Amino acid sequence: MLELIVPVQAEQCIALLRRMPKNHPVRPIVEKDLRLWLKGYYGERNVAYHLSFLPEDEYYIFHGLRLKDKKFFQMDVLLISSKFALIIEVKNISGTLKFKKGSNLMTRELNNLEEGMDIPFNRSKGIISNLVIG
Repeated sequence: MLELIVPVQAEQCIALLRRMPKNHPVRPIVEKDLRLWLKGYYGERNVAYHLSFLPEDEYYIFHGLRLKDKKFFQMDVLLISSKFALIIEVKNISGTLKFKKGSNLMTRELNNLEEGMDIPFNRSKGIISNLVIG
């Protein structure tokens, strides 16, 4: 089983912020990067919690698996059983999401601000492969 760990990029941001003066002009950028890396990690940790209820003798769970086909690619979670393999791509998006039918765009409403975003979709088929809103 490949365990879920804090991304090395988040650890690097933390180390950099410890050494960076509070008024450094690049500090807000590093702080934003750290928030994004941790937000992704917390989303994956939430999914890992729910997957932890699966029987260990029936499922293998791999977090952050990196493989090479023609080029390297990474999967947030790979869940394998004797009957299937499921690739799970985790998105941790705050706010209210609105989807427009027939479009690859969505809007997110958060703190009375609306922002357009691309829908996380299956790039090979051009459709949403799995979407869980909770």
